[in-house]
Amino acid sequence: MGSVTGLRLLERRRVSRGGARGRRRFGQEMSTRTGVIIFAIEAALLLVLWQWLIGNLELVNPVFLPPPLDTLDGFQTLIDGGQLGSILSASLQAWTIGFVLAAVVGIGFGLVIGSSVAADRLLGPLVWPLYATPWLAYAPLSKAWFGFGLTPVVFIVFIAGVFPILLNTSAGIRTVNRSLVNAGRIFGANRWQIYRKVLLPATVPYILAGMRQSAVLTTVALVVAEMITSGRGVGGMIAYTANTYATEQSFAGIVIVVVWSVMMSQLIGLAGRRLAPWTTGGKRR
Repeated sequence: MGSVTGLRLLERRRVSRGGARGRRRFGQEMSTRTGVIIFAIEAALLLVLWQWLIGNLELVNPVFLPPPLDTLDGFQTLIDGGQLGSILSASLQAWTIGFVLAAVVGIGFGLVIGSSVAADRLLGPLVWPLYATPWLAYAPLSKAWFGFGLTPVVFIVFIAGVFPILLNTSAGIRTVNRSLVNAGRIFGANRWQIYRKVLLPATVPYILAGMRQSAVLTTVALVVAEMITSGRGVGGMIAYTANTYATEQSFAGIVIVVVWSVMMSQLIGLAGRRLAPWTTGGKRR
Protein backbone atom coordinates (compact mmCIF):
# COMPACT_ATOMS: atom_id res chain seq x y z
CA MET A 1 0.00 0.00 0.00
CA GLY A 2 2.78 2.36 0.96
CA SER A 3 4.65 1.66 -2.27
CA VAL A 4 1.51 2.36 -4.33
CA THR A 5 0.99 5.66 -2.53
CA GLY A 6 4.61 6.56 -3.12
CA LEU A 7 4.30 5.82 -6.82
CA ARG A 8 1.19 7.99 -7.03
CA LEU A 9 2.96 10.87 -5.31
CA LEU A 10 5.93 10.48 -7.66
CA GLU A 11 3.59 10.49 -10.68
CA ARG A 12 1.87 13.63 -9.40
CA ARG A 13 5.24 15.34 -9.04
CA ARG A 14 6.14 14.41 -12.61
CA VAL A 15 2.82 15.77 -13.89
CA SER A 16 3.31 18.92 -11.83
CA ARG A 17 6.81 19.41 -13.20
CA GLY A 18 5.60 18.78 -16.74
CA GLY A 19 2.82 21.32 -16.27
CA ALA A 20 5.27 23.86 -14.87
CA ARG A 21 7.57 23.36 -17.86
CA GLY A 22 4.63 23.76 -20.22
CA ARG A 23 3.49 26.96 -18.52
CA ARG A 24 7.02 28.33 -18.58
CA ARG A 25 7.42 27.46 -22.27
CA PHE A 26 4.04 29.03 -23.07
CA GLY A 27 5.01 32.19 -21.18
CA GLN A 28 8.28 32.44 -23.10
CA GLU A 29 6.50 31.97 -26.44
CA MET A 30 3.94 34.65 -25.56
CA SER A 31 6.72 37.01 -24.49
CA THR A 32 8.52 36.44 -27.80
CA ARG A 33 5.34 36.98 -29.81
CA THR A 34 4.54 40.15 -27.87
CA GLY A 35 8.03 41.48 -28.54
CA VAL A 36 7.71 40.73 -32.26
CA ILE A 37 4.30 42.44 -32.44
CA ILE A 38 5.57 45.54 -30.61
CA PHE A 39 8.61 45.72 -32.89
CA ALA A 40 6.44 45.38 -36.01
CA ILE A 41 4.11 48.17 -34.86
CA GLU A 42 6.99 50.49 -34.00
CA ALA A 43 8.72 49.79 -37.33
CA ALA A 44 5.50 50.41 -39.28
CA LEU A 45 4.87 53.72 -37.48
CA LEU A 46 8.46 54.81 -38.11
CA LEU A 47 8.22 54.00 -41.83
CA VAL A 48 4.89 55.83 -42.20
CA LEU A 49 6.27 58.89 -40.41
CA TRP A 50 9.45 58.77 -42.49
CA GLN A 51 7.49 58.56 -45.75
CA TRP A 52 5.19 61.41 -44.72
CA LEU A 53 7.94 63.79 -43.56
CA ILE A 54 10.39 63.13 -46.40
CA GLY A 55 8.24 61.82 -49.25
CA ASN A 56 5.22 64.11 -48.84
CA LEU A 57 6.38 67.20 -46.92
CA GLU A 58 9.97 67.00 -48.28
CA LEU A 59 11.49 68.40 -45.09
CA VAL A 60 14.79 66.95 -46.33
CA ASN A 61 15.94 66.56 -49.91
CA PRO A 62 15.03 62.95 -50.88
CA VAL A 63 18.35 62.65 -52.70
CA PHE A 64 20.13 62.73 -49.33
CA LEU A 65 17.50 60.85 -47.31
CA PRO A 66 15.26 58.79 -49.59
CA PRO A 67 11.85 57.81 -48.16
CA PRO A 68 10.84 54.15 -47.87
CA LEU A 69 9.02 54.00 -51.22
CA ASP A 70 12.11 55.34 -53.00
CA THR A 71 14.19 52.72 -51.17
CA LEU A 72 11.86 50.04 -52.54
CA ASP A 73 12.50 51.49 -55.99
CA GLY A 74 16.22 51.10 -55.25
CA PHE A 75 15.66 47.41 -54.50
CA GLN A 76 13.72 47.05 -57.73
CA THR A 77 16.55 48.69 -59.69
CA LEU A 78 19.07 46.23 -58.24
CA ILE A 79 16.80 43.29 -59.02
CA ASP A 80 16.02 44.43 -62.56
CA GLY A 81 19.70 45.00 -63.27
CA GLY A 82 20.55 41.48 -62.11
CA GLN A 83 23.00 42.86 -59.53
CA LEU A 84 21.38 41.84 -56.26
CA GLY A 85 22.24 38.14 -56.52
CA SER A 86 25.94 38.70 -57.23
CA ILE A 87 26.16 41.36 -54.51
CA LEU A 88 24.66 39.08 -51.86
CA SER A 89 26.70 36.10 -53.04
CA ALA A 90 30.00 37.98 -52.73
CA SER A 91 29.19 39.25 -49.23
CA LEU A 92 27.83 35.91 -48.02
CA GLN A 93 30.94 34.08 -49.20
CA ALA A 94 33.35 36.46 -47.45
CA TRP A 95 31.29 36.61 -44.26
CA THR A 96 30.81 32.84 -44.01
CA ILE A 97 34.50 32.04 -44.44
CA GLY A 98 35.61 34.73 -41.99
CA PHE A 99 32.98 33.90 -39.37
CA VAL A 100 33.57 30.14 -39.49
CA LEU A 101 37.33 30.68 -39.11
CA ALA A 102 36.69 33.07 -36.20
CA ALA A 103 34.41 30.53 -34.51
CA VAL A 104 36.84 27.62 -34.90
CA VAL A 105 39.89 29.59 -33.71
CA GLY A 106 37.97 31.46 -31.00
CA ILE A 107 36.40 28.35 -29.48
CA GLY A 108 39.61 26.33 -29.73
CA PHE A 109 41.90 28.90 -28.14
CA GLY A 110 39.20 29.93 -25.66
CA LEU A 111 38.93 26.38 -24.36
CA VAL A 112 42.71 26.10 -24.03
CA ILE A 113 43.21 29.51 -22.37
CA GLY A 114 40.26 29.08 -20.02
CA SER A 115 41.23 25.62 -18.82
CA SER A 116 45.01 26.03 -18.54
CA VAL A 117 46.77 28.55 -16.32
CA ALA A 118 49.99 28.05 -18.28
CA ALA A 119 48.23 28.74 -21.60
CA ASP A 120 46.57 31.82 -20.11
CA ARG A 121 49.94 33.18 -18.97
CA LEU A 122 51.52 32.40 -22.33
CA LEU A 123 48.77 33.62 -24.68
CA GLY A 124 46.93 36.17 -22.54
CA PRO A 125 49.54 38.93 -23.03
CA LEU A 126 49.10 38.49 -26.81
CA VAL A 127 45.30 38.26 -26.86
CA TRP A 128 44.47 41.42 -24.93
CA PRO A 129 46.59 43.88 -26.97
CA LEU A 130 45.20 42.40 -30.20
CA TYR A 131 41.66 42.63 -28.84
CA ALA A 132 42.22 46.24 -27.78
CA THR A 133 43.39 47.20 -31.28
CA PRO A 134 40.41 48.38 -33.38
CA TRP A 135 39.83 46.00 -36.28
CA LEU A 136 39.29 49.03 -38.52
CA ALA A 137 42.99 49.82 -38.19
CA TYR A 138 43.80 46.62 -40.07
CA ALA A 139 41.62 47.49 -43.09
CA PRO A 140 44.14 49.65 -45.00
CA LEU A 141 46.95 47.27 -44.05
CA SER A 142 45.01 44.23 -45.24
CA LYS A 143 44.80 45.81 -48.68
CA ALA A 144 48.59 46.19 -48.70
CA TRP A 145 49.15 42.67 -47.36
CA PHE A 146 46.61 40.73 -49.45
CA GLY A 147 45.73 43.05 -52.33
CA PHE A 148 42.16 43.42 -53.57
CA GLY A 149 39.47 40.76 -53.65
CA LEU A 150 38.17 38.17 -51.20
CA THR A 151 41.17 37.60 -48.92
CA PRO A 152 41.42 41.04 -47.23
CA VAL A 153 37.68 41.05 -46.54
CA VAL A 154 37.84 37.58 -44.96
CA PHE A 155 40.81 38.71 -42.86
CA ILE A 156 38.95 41.76 -41.48
CA VAL A 157 35.83 39.69 -40.75
CA PHE A 158 38.00 37.14 -38.92
CA ILE A 159 39.81 39.77 -36.83
CA ALA A 160 36.54 41.45 -35.87
CA GLY A 161 34.84 38.19 -34.91
CA VAL A 162 37.42 35.99 -33.24
CA PHE A 163 37.97 37.83 -29.96
CA PRO A 164 34.36 38.00 -28.66
CA ILE A 165 34.08 34.25 -29.17
CA LEU A 166 37.50 33.53 -27.66
CA LEU A 167 36.97 35.67 -24.56
CA ASN A 168 33.43 34.43 -23.91
CA THR A 169 34.58 30.83 -24.28
CA SER A 170 37.50 31.25 -21.89
CA ALA A 171 35.25 33.04 -19.38
CA GLY A 172 32.71 30.22 -19.62
CA ILE A 173 35.37 27.59 -18.95
CA ARG A 174 36.42 29.41 -15.78
CA THR A 175 32.85 29.34 -14.42
CA VAL A 176 32.57 25.54 -14.64
CA ASN A 177 32.22 23.95 -11.22
CA ARG A 178 35.54 22.23 -10.49
CA SER A 179 33.73 19.45 -8.64
CA LEU A 180 32.25 18.34 -11.99
CA VAL A 181 35.74 18.07 -13.47
CA ASN A 182 37.01 16.19 -10.42
CA ALA A 183 34.04 13.82 -10.57
CA GLY A 184 34.83 13.06 -14.21
CA ARG A 185 38.43 12.29 -13.34
CA ILE A 186 37.38 10.04 -10.47
CA PHE A 187 35.27 8.01 -12.92
CA GLY A 188 38.29 7.61 -15.19
CA ALA A 189 37.62 10.25 -17.85
CA ASN A 190 40.70 11.33 -19.78
CA ARG A 191 41.49 14.94 -20.76
CA TRP A 192 39.62 14.75 -24.08
CA GLN A 193 36.55 13.24 -22.40
CA ILE A 194 36.62 15.99 -19.76
CA TYR A 195 36.59 18.60 -22.52
CA ARG A 196 33.85 16.87 -24.52
CA LYS A 197 31.56 15.67 -21.72
CA VAL A 198 32.01 18.34 -19.02
CA LEU A 199 33.68 21.57 -20.10
CA LEU A 200 32.21 22.03 -23.56
CA PRO A 201 28.52 21.45 -22.63
CA ALA A 202 28.83 23.79 -19.65
CA THR A 203 30.43 26.45 -21.85
CA VAL A 204 27.91 26.30 -24.71
CA PRO A 205 25.81 29.28 -23.45
CA TYR A 206 28.93 31.46 -23.26
CA ILE A 207 30.13 30.34 -26.69
CA LEU A 208 26.77 31.19 -28.22
CA ALA A 209 26.71 34.58 -26.51
CA GLY A 210 30.12 35.31 -28.02
CA MET A 211 28.96 34.13 -31.43
CA ARG A 212 25.92 36.44 -31.32
CA GLN A 213 28.16 39.39 -30.52
CA SER A 214 30.52 38.29 -33.24
CA ALA A 215 27.71 38.00 -35.81
CA VAL A 216 26.86 41.69 -35.40
CA LEU A 217 30.48 42.87 -35.32
CA THR A 218 31.48 40.82 -38.34
CA THR A 219 28.57 42.19 -40.36
CA VAL A 220 29.79 45.73 -39.72
CA ALA A 221 33.36 44.68 -40.47
CA LEU A 222 32.26 43.01 -43.70
CA VAL A 223 30.62 46.16 -45.04
CA VAL A 224 33.53 48.43 -44.10
CA ALA A 225 36.11 46.00 -45.50
CA GLU A 226 34.23 45.75 -48.78
CA MET A 227 34.11 49.53 -49.01
CA ILE A 228 37.84 49.92 -48.40
CA THR A 229 39.49 46.87 -49.92
CA SER A 230 37.41 45.15 -52.58
CA GLY A 231 34.59 47.32 -53.90
CA ARG A 232 32.51 44.13 -54.05
CA GLY A 233 29.45 42.96 -52.17
CA VAL A 234 26.99 45.06 -50.20
CA GLY A 235 29.67 47.40 -48.87
CA GLY A 236 31.08 48.09 -52.32
CA MET A 237 27.59 48.72 -53.68
CA ILE A 238 26.75 51.18 -50.87
CA ALA A 239 29.99 53.10 -51.46
CA TYR A 240 29.55 53.26 -55.24
CA THR A 241 25.88 54.29 -55.21
CA ALA A 242 26.50 56.92 -52.53
CA ASN A 243 29.29 58.45 -54.64
CA THR A 244 26.97 58.57 -57.66
CA TYR A 245 24.02 59.95 -55.59
CA ALA A 246 21.90 56.87 -56.23
CA THR A 247 21.07 57.00 -52.53
CA GLU A 248 17.88 54.96 -52.84
CA GLN A 249 20.13 52.00 -53.71
CA SER A 250 22.51 52.92 -50.88
CA PHE A 251 19.63 52.77 -48.42
CA ALA A 252 18.54 49.47 -49.93
CA GLY A 253 22.03 48.20 -49.06
CA ILE A 254 21.69 49.53 -45.51
CA VAL A 255 18.39 47.66 -45.14
CA ILE A 256 20.12 44.48 -46.32
CA VAL A 257 22.84 44.96 -43.69
CA VAL A 258 20.32 45.49 -40.88
CA VAL A 259 18.23 42.46 -41.88
CA TRP A 260 21.37 40.36 -42.30
CA SER A 261 22.71 41.28 -38.85
CA VAL A 262 19.41 40.62 -37.07
CA MET A 263 18.82 37.38 -38.98
CA MET A 264 22.27 35.95 -38.19
CA SER A 265 21.95 36.87 -34.52
CA GLN A 266 18.51 35.26 -34.31
CA LEU A 267 19.68 32.11 -36.10
CA ILE A 268 22.50 31.70 -33.59
CA GLY A 269 20.02 32.28 -30.77
CA LEU A 270 17.76 29.59 -32.24
CA ALA A 271 20.72 27.22 -32.45
CA GLY A 272 21.44 28.01 -28.81
CA ARG A 273 17.92 27.04 -27.77
CA ARG A 274 18.40 23.75 -29.62
CA LEU A 275 21.90 22.99 -28.32
CA ALA A 276 21.43 24.40 -24.82
CA PRO A 277 17.69 24.21 -24.04
CA TRP A 278 18.35 24.82 -20.35
CA THR A 279 19.31 28.42 -21.09
CA THR A 280 17.34 31.45 -22.20
CA GLY A 281 19.18 34.38 -23.71
CA GLY A 282 22.48 33.03 -22.48
CA LYS A 283 21.39 32.94 -18.79
CA ARG A 284 20.70 29.88 -16.74
CA ARG A 285 17.14 29.30 -15.72
